Amino acid sequence: MSMHAEVVYHLARRDVVKFLRDRQNVAATLVRPLLWILAVGFGLRRAFDPGATGVDFVSFLVPGVATMAVLFSSMFSAISIVWDREFGFLKELLVAPVPRATLVFAKMIAASVTALFEVSVVLLVSPLLGARIDPLGALLSIPVLVAFGMAVSALGITVASRMKTFEGFGGIVNFLIQPVFFFSGALYPLEGLPPALSAVVRLNPMSYAVDATRGLCVGVHHFPIALDAAVVLGTLVVLGALAVRSFSRMQA
Repeated sequence: MSMHAEVVYHLARRDVVKFLRDRQNVAATLVRPLLWILAVGFGLRRAFDPGATGVDFVSFLVPGVATMAVLFSSMFSAISIVWDREFGFLKELLVAPVPRATLVFAKMIAASVTALFEVSVVLLVSPLLGARIDPLGALLSIPVLVAFGMAVSALGITVASRMKTFEGFGGIVNFLIQPVFFFSGALYPLEGLPPALSAVVRLNPMSYAVDATRGLCVGVHHFPIALDAAVVLGTLVVLGALAVRSFSRMQA
């Protein structure tokens, strides 16, 4: 194993182990998407017209909630950078004889692994809540969600590299997450939206991650799957480059 691969492995493993050892955080992370399915899925089920999509609302909602879980988990995983700065570990990383891009990649890998853990639970439990999910489609959606998680983590790293307090990071991240989530089509069909809202949804990269996941899991999608994958991968490249640039300029 090369030195860079070892660095990525050990740093990513450190963040994943730290996440798994925090039992309260793990429990909260797993319960949050299931509450969305129960509260929103069953609460708005009667108001949803299955004729518009061909599936019931719970099945329609699950892919959106799975993508939402990736968004929240991957974005907030970057708070480890603020934590490392607070306790002096970041200074050790910044003076290590490895490229900054390697450190960023390790953080992105760790974020995608923890998000994948949460998504797996959502997709496994959702049939027990009445969702009709294609198992093969759910497996095929994993690479899309991993790429999206890495892209979101890169955005979180960009923000965290400029923050010195937990409060500052939390405020900016919450400001970013809300519009990204609510204007993604995770909770509603994209057909029949007002033109202004439709334009915003089309500009939102998460819309394409949701669309790909929903298309693979329940067969309902608005864009071609190839376009969804291309937008997610393009977003990963752009945000990854931005994260490396911000992290390279960071001072401990």
